[in-house]
Order: sequence, then structure tokens, then C-alpha cells
Amino acid sequence: MPVRRVHLSKDFLRTWWAWAALLAATLAVSACVQAQPATDGGDPGFPFGPSAIGAQKLAYVPDIKPILDRDCTQCHGGRESAGGYSTASYANVVAGQRPGDASGSLVVTTAPGGSMYGYLSGDRVTSATMIFRWMVYYNAAQTR
Repeated sequence: MPVRRVHLSKDFLRTWWAWAALLAATLAVSACVQAQPATDGGDPGFPFGPSAIGAQKLAYVPDIKPILDRDCTQCHGGRESAGGYSTASYANVVAGQRPGDASGSLVVTTAPGGSMYGYLSGDRVTSATMIFRWMVYYNAAQTR
């Protein structure tokens, strides 16, 4: 069987070599770039939009208790707490909740659209985001 020779034009070869050189240069330059860690440690706005809390670690005593004391204890703080849910103590607040779970009743009811969201005073988005992050990201930590 005879071998068939393929004839490539000089223009084709020049174009091919130009693309190969461009690809090699691109790879060489990109290999020199070092990955840098993100310098923005600010609030990503998750899950309810941008809020004023920043990216600090959240805990019950310094962060969540003041929200609950201000907005929830009037109905949920006494002996006969509304809906059978009490905010009188840390143990009461986390009773029936699953730290790390975004579908827990405290997170769902205080989220925008939740039945208790309207009772949050001041910046509701920030309060709801703090409760969400405390329960989900920081596993309902009592203290820092």
C-alpha cells in the first residue's frame, strides 16, 4: 500500500506555529501567577442579603440573647410561653432545635417571611441573619 503524503501550505504552517507559540506563552505567563487568598473577609450577605454584622463568630450570650430578650421574651419568656416555646434560658432556646440545621423552627420562623420575622425590631435582616448563622454555622454556641 503506497504512503500518501500530505502537503501543507506555508501559510497553514506559519499560522499553526503562531497559535502554538501564543498558547505556550500564555501557559508560561499563567504559571508565574501565584494564587492569593481573598482579602475580603466581609459579610457575604448570605442567606438573607447584606447585613451589618460582618463576619465575626456568633454565640448565644453576647449576640443572640439580646435579640431574644428585646423581641421575644414578652410572649415567649414566662411560665406560659406562647406556642410552648420559651426564650427564658439557653437550654429552652435550643430545646427541640438541631444545631447546624437550617430547617429548625427558630431559624425558619425568624427568617424573612417567617411567622416571627415581623416581631424583630430594628434591622430585621441583621437579626434574622445572626440567628441563622448562630444556629447553622456556629452550631448554637453558648459562648465564644
